[in-house]
Amino acid sequence: MLYALGVIAFAVGLLASIALHEIGHLVPAKKFGVRVTQYMVGFGPTLFSRRRGETEYGLKAIPLGGYIRMIGMVPPRADGSRSRWPRRMGELVEEFRAASRTEVTPADGDRQFYRLTPGKKMIVMLGGPSMNLLIFFILTILLYGLIGLRAPTTTVGSVSECVVSSTTTQQSCPAPTSPDYRKAPANGVLRAGDTITAINGAPIKNWSDAVRVIEASAGKTINLAVRRDGQPTQLSITPVLNTKYADEAGNTKQAGFIGISTTEAYQQLTPGQIRSVIWQQLGLSVQALRQFPEKIASLVGTVFQGNPRDQEGAVGVIGLGRIGGEIADSAEVAALDKISMLISLLASVNLLLFFFNLLPLLPLDGGHVAGALVEATRRGFARLRKRPKQIFVDVAQLVPVMYVVASILIVFSVLVMYADIVKPITLTN
Repeated sequence: MLYALGVIAFAVGLLASIALHEIGHLVPAKKFGVRVTQYMVGFGPTLFSRRRGETEYGLKAIPLGGYIRMIGMVPPRADGSRSRWPRRMGELVEEFRAASRTEVTPADGDRQFYRLTPGKKMIVMLGGPSMNLLIFFILTILLYGLIGLRAPTTTVGSVSECVVSSTTTQQSCPAPTSPDYRKAPANGVLRAGDTITAINGAPIKNWSDAVRVIEASAGKTINLAVRRDGQPTQLSITPVLNTKYADEAGNTKQAGFIGISTTEAYQQLTPGQIRSVIWQQLGLSVQALRQFPEKIASLVGTVFQGNPRDQEGAVGVIGLGRIGGEIADSAEVAALDKISMLISLLASVNLLLFFFNLLPLLPLDGGHVAGALVEATRRGFARLRKRPKQIFVDVAQLVPVMYVVASILIVFSVLVMYADIVKPITLTN
């Protein structure tokens, strides 16, 4: 039951993101007077639709995207002009042009998309990705500003019996009679449930404050102010020198050690900390796009060569839905953790959609933005030559390229879908 709820929750969030993406296109298009005939969430057979004014609003069966249909996306063919493409490709260009202009009437005139200024075209086409970016910002701010980030507290969770290097594979303490046995400084001094409130008279607000003092105090006795069973208690402890990890890269350092682990709790982040998280997520998303060719190669190896699935590789809608279901169904994950993970997952998807749609390739939004930039450049040169005239870039001439890009995206989507079903990415791996 919880698994199904997780899948449904993620699916609803994804559909809402798609719907808002298309609204990002719809609103400025209507604002600039373009006639929009359809607003659809999904592809394939129509499940539901209703006409409001001149626009049909609906939901389709396959929730893998959405679209709005604006009339006159490409200009009519100039009289006497010839395509630079070979004959068959030229025919594809004109077939696409004819299909995209079937609803254009003589009364439409300036209500056609191609007649917008380059700046307005860019606003319309950037509206969708910008909505995904806005969703990412809102979800991230709500997640870390209201729920927070799980972080160590200053409350002791457990106390170690002995001193063990952080880099060793040893799971238990040596025998007390062994020459390698060293009693942990906290053993017999601190207890599970104790909350450290101050060290050497300085208030401790978070665990990182305590770590800095402890690591710098090897061989030096420090005074701890502790709240135990609701009562203030004063304790003394002498950290010992021990090998510890210095960073996530596996580098080590020699630092003070007392032998405790702390409990964890959600702590709301400050605006500055949230900004840092956002910048970090932006950087990770750009890095993920750069690694896209590697992920395609890994996916091909999984599907055709039987290689293990890359747990950090590409994942599609089915895979994301399964992950959402696993999050909701996990008995080892607390309710607040589940909510946090689902919100974080949806925020990450929207950020990737933002960057992916900005790629300057048709049929992606970035391809139309690139066309508008070329159009603006050509008009600028015309003004410099004092021959101002309306110049429209005929994006229909890029239809063969668009078909190639679309075919690659379709094949990639099918491969991801197959891998998500046969060798899914799971939380347990």
